[in-house]
Amino acid sequence: MKGKILVTVQFGCLIILALATNWLTLPWWVYFLLTLSGFLAFWAMAVMRLGNFNVVPTPVEKGNLVSDGPYKVIRHPMYTSIFIFAFSILAGQFDYIKLFTSIALVAGLIVKMLYEETLLRNHHPGYEAYMAKTKRVIPFVW
Repeated sequence: MKGKILVTVQFGCLIILALATNWLTLPWWVYFLLTLSGFLAFWAMAVMRLGNFNVVPTPVEKGNLVSDGPYKVIRHPMYTSIFIFAFSILAGQFDYIKLFTSIALVAGLIVKMLYEETLLRNHHPGYEAYMAKTKRVIPFVW
């Protein structure tokens, strides 16, 4: 239940950001960052493969630990992609609705990420070692 609530918060915030954005007036560099965000998301999904992918933070029952592609450097490239998306929209077209929505999105994703890591540690015996070798969302930083 906790995972579904966190996913609802995540998608609700993303929908608000999308609806509150005037897509035709964004600066060019926002489109560049959005393309980067999309590329990272698709790369992560391609490496993860559909049978191993889950929107809710609960690990797939017969899923395996993925540590290739972007997962070689960061544990949560999908979250990184969402952070880039939100930052791009907020920085390119600032308003307080986007600011508060982005804060709620980031807070929700951090809670979801920490919850997911607890579940992954219990599900995958090698997850602790994987955590020691990688950062969460920002390569070489966090």
